[in-house]
Amino acid sequence: MNTRQSTIIDILQKDERVSVRRLAEQLGVSPMTIRRDMAMLEEQGFLIRTHGGGLPASKLRFLQRAFPHYSVSPQKTAIGKLAASLVQPKQTVMVDSGTTTLEVARNLPKDIDITVATTSIWVAQELYGSPFHLVLFGGFIREGFPSTYGPLTESMLKNFHVDMLFVGCDGADSKDGFYNTDLGTTSLEQLIISISDCVVVVAESWKFARKAFVRYATPDQIDTVVTDTGLPPEDRRNLEANGIKVLLAEVE
Repeated sequence: MNTRQSTIIDILQKDERVSVRRLAEQLGVSPMTIRRDMAMLEEQGFLIRTHGGGLPASKLRFLQRAFPHYSVSPQKTAIGKLAASLVQPKQTVMVDSGTTTLEVARNLPKDIDITVATTSIWVAQELYGSPFHLVLFGGFIREGFPSTYGPLTESMLKNFHVDMLFVGCDGADSKDGFYNTDLGTTSLEQLIISISDCVVVVAESWKFARKAFVRYATPDQIDTVVTDTGLPPEDRRNLEANGIKVLLAEVE
């Protein structure tokens, strides 16, 4: 391992995410050189490459066991960054389980005083050691999915209130509402919506082309949708007609 690659590891441990473009600028080499360095570091188990950068391998091992083919799309990253920018100091924020909400958690500003609550084990893992006040709700652990659910989880949540909720979906209809595939977690999704002042759905635009098994929220229960620029204009008009604020994240 050369000095440059050791420096990449140091930066990764400090920032918990690295960008090819920024590393190239910092280290005065070409992006191609950084990509070769990252490929070598990935082979040695130090990092896992993502679109345009990399994450610590330890941060993704649990996630990869649950989803062997999981990858971070540029749309997810852009949505996560834009959604996380909505958070204000002193707020209590709920981050639901899901791959796009995980990107929100990764991009929460580290320089503000907030409380983050979640049922997601991987969100808790991602934020462990951060300056936030972190709350993980217990309960049954979903089979094949690292999050908690069930009557224990719901009984605890009933006593809480959050300022802002970030929730994903498996499918969406701009006129009808938001869907997921797991009937067993629907009551949990509906409960966390009921204790939240502001509900923000984060979802890639392609999810508006389909419905999933069960609807967990109608449009009137949602305050904001953060998606990417691939959202069809008709879907945007439908959402806004229901009083939903639509934010479109552009891929860098």
